[in-house]
Amino acid sequence: MFTYLIRFFKKAFQFRGRATRREYWIPSLIMAAVGALVGAKGKGDNPLDGAFTAIVMIPSLSVTARRYQDAGITGWYQLPQMLSFLLLPIVFMKFTKKWMKITAITVMAAVNIIGLVFSLMPSEGDNRYGKKPAR
Repeated sequence: MFTYLIRFFKKAFQFRGRATRREYWIPSLIMAAVGALVGAKGKGDNPLDGAFTAIVMIPSLSVTARRYQDAGITGWYQLPQMLSFLLLPIVFMKFTKKWMKITAITVMAAVNIIGLVFSLMPSEGDNRYGKKPAR
């Protein structure tokens, strides 16, 4: 388990290549748990929360790109996922029509559910992003 966590940080700036599901999910779940603890620890302005996000952001982008590439999808698919959250303010604006709110929520959900499916897809041998990674 710690092997995957160490690999998560060692390959922080490696956006090429592939990552197995374990290499993606184990650090992602650990970082989510640690992030929840850090966020719950401080009420209001918590400098640890910002520091944790800054430390984990690049490695998370890297491992996600490699995970998508393992599934045969370009790592650039993260961009629409991140940009979809720019629609979030539309949902909370009072003057926004109901159909616009529904559309924004639907787009955000669809783009991120597709990303989840990509991260769950199995490795299918060699692809254009490299050889199938060893476990």
